[in-house]
Amino acid sequence: MSLLYEFFTAEDDTAAAAMLTVACPPPVFRTEGLRSAALADLESLLTGRTEAEINADPRHGADVAELFDEDVGVAECGVLSVTDTLTRALAAADVATLSSDAGWQIGAVRGLAPVARHAVRNGHRMYCLWTE
Repeated sequence: MSLLYEFFTAEDDTAAAAMLTVACPPPVFRTEGLRSAALADLESLLTGRTEAEINADPRHGADVAELFDEDVGVAECGVLSVTDTLTRALAAADVATLSSDAGWQIGAVRGLAPVARHAVRNGHRMYCLWTE
């Protein structure tokens, strides 16, 4: 079974953690293929930040909350943070300026940019809810 990733915005980590038990408010971008490593690649492409800088950012894929199934002993879903740098870059991104070699990143920017613009416009942060 593959993981589903839902990117959304929230005022803060506490509000984002609440999405473990309720539906994410729009706008939401749903995908099966954007893990933290892919987000780091996307952030590097859009901002020029190095992998080391991105990985050192405390908001890069940081665990905000998890819903743990005690009976099975595994996490059912969780919320991860998205860096503020990537959020701002996505909000300002213009797909037309990306190289045609960007491939999957073009689709990712198209899906994530509306969520990022909403976050920036409302003073929110971006998050990713993953579920099995």
